[in-house]
Amino acid sequence: MMKPKIEVGDTIRNPENGLVGVLKKEEDRENYYVEGTYGNNAKWQTAGGSLKDYRKWDLMRKAPLE
Repeated sequence: MMKPKIEVGDTIRNPENGLVGVLKKEEDRENYYVEGTYGNNAKWQTAGGSLKDYRKWDLMRKAPLE
């Protein structure tokens, strides 16, 4: 079975540590990152990488259609 395609705006989960956040893209660059919160609303953000890096994560929820 194929995994659903992960895109900017989707809520995704890191399978290694369980952190959940929203996939975002830097403007004018091909750099993607995930931003989320955990615990008492503590914010976290990944260092960034390619879209291919984040397609290994688990899709939790698709972004709403605009």
